[in-house]
Parts: sequence; C-alpha cells; structure tokens
Amino acid sequence: MKKLLLFAACAMVAMGSCGNKEKAPAAGAKDSVAVKPVEAEQKEEVRIDTLQTDTLSFEKHEGYYTVTLFAEYPIAGSDSLVKSIREYINDFLSGSYSGSLADGRAMIRENGEYQFNVLQEEGDVDEEYAPDLFIQKSVIRGFENSAFVTFEASNAQYTGGIHGIGFETGCTFCKANGKRFDSTMLKNTNTPAFKRLIKNGLKKFFATEGKGAESVSDEALAEELVSYGGSVDELPLPDAEPFMTAEGIKFIYQPYEISYYAAGRPEFTIPYDVVKPYLTDEAIKWFMNE
Repeated sequence: MKKLLLFAACAMVAMGSCGNKEKAPAAGAKDSVAVKPVEAEQKEEVRIDTLQTDTLSFEKHEGYYTVTLFAEYPIAGSDSLVKSIREYINDFLSGSYSGSLADGRAMIRENGEYQFNVLQEEGDVDEEYAPDLFIQKSVIRGFENSAFVTFEASNAQYTGGIHGIGFETGCTFCKANGKRFDSTMLKNTNTPAFKRLIKNGLKKFFATEGKGAESVSDEALAEELVSYGGSVDELPLPDAEPFMTAEGIKFIYQPYEISYYAAGRPEFTIPYDVVKPYLTDEAIKWFMNE
C-alpha cells in the first residue's frame, strides 16, 4: 500500500505540473527497464510460500512524452495462480505483449513501448502551453490471507486538454486455483436491501468534511451524483469489478462515472459480515475459507 500511495503521489505531482505555463520540455531521452526482488508485507495468516513476486519497472522519456510502468510480478507459486495474475498485469498495462509471460522484462518493455507510441500518436501537445504528457500505470500486491491475494492497480495520465485523469481498481485471486473474484460472485444486488448498502456507502463518502458528519441526506447525495441522474435508491454497481481488502469488499466508481471530476473516485467498502449473504456459494468456498 505504501508503494501505491507513493506512485499515486508521483502521478499527482506530474498532473500538477500541467498547470505550470513556464514548463519547458525536458532535454534528452531515457528508456529503461529494471527488476528487483520485493518481499511481501507480512500479514496475519499469510502463507508467504504460496506466491513470490519481483518488482518490474519501465520508464521512457523523450521530449514532451513520458511513460512509467511498475508491477509486482509473480515469479513463483502455484501454476494457476501465477498464470492468472500475470495475465491480469499484462492486460492492465495494455495487453500488447503476446510472448511468454514467464519473461516479465519483455512483457513490461513491450507494454511500455506500446503505451509510448500511443501517447506520441494520440497525445495533444500544446507547444505554447508546453506541459509534459504522461502515462503512469502500476499494479501492486495488496491485502492477502491464506485464501486469496488482491492486486491493486492505478492509472494516471495526461494526454492533453484541461486536466489529467486517473483511475484505481483491483483484482482478487483465489490462491487455490487462480480464479478471479468479480461481480458475478455477488447475488441479489438488485434487491432494495443491497441498494441501501450502495446508497449508504456513498452517503458516507460524500459526508460533509470538517463538520464531523458521518453521512449526508438522500437529497444531498442526489446533488453530488451529477453524472448519474437516477434515483439514489436504484444506484448501480460500479463498472470496475469489486475486490477484497482487509476491511471487506471494496467498490470504486471512476471519475465522471456517477459524479463530477472534483469528486475523484467515489468508493465504499462493505464489511465481510454484512456482504456475506450476498456472496455466491462458489465465492464463499473459494475466498472465505469455508
């Protein structure tokens, strides 16, 4: 998590540079791929022998364009788990690599070169305004226990225009078979009871800052959801798949999905004891150690 926050902080610093009209393009070019071992953060009940990862990074800078990729990449563990996580990382970084996923360096290099070419071809450089354009992506190892491991992913980019954009998501993998947790493993999500969980989670997210409020009213929530426009009692699940954390199952709406840009990424987490009745038997068996 510390690495994710650091990566996100770097992204926000880069975004902030977009508003600096004195910014000039950096000279020279840099293209590098690095790899180094990383030790998983120790967490209660984790079997650390089930999955081993290395850190992979790619950075390329030339003129106005910079691409940075980072991933904690599986190098050892059960075949099904390693295969599933490697496929997810490759897909998130762009999915342009079609070679052997055992070669992590080749995977991150090809994805990085692809993203750099896309940035050059599709980026909108304003030479008078002169901001750097960038794409930054990371996939890091998050919470895990003896049943599952979650990888958290972030994407921050500025390709021209008024401001940059970023999103965060995650993916949870069953350690026994590599199966991914997704919304199909939730049931009865269209019931009034589950819809209330969504609404109450968002009411807490939008609670007034600095006034000690734990929630906002239905009317105040409706005013925040400018990109949604429907009833606060009929809120949909986020487009991004939910994932498992230490506190429960996390749901994240991306910028503009249901609210305005400045709202960021509206999110909420439903504790496991509350969400369990809405999990399929398969999800409980694979991800809850039951």
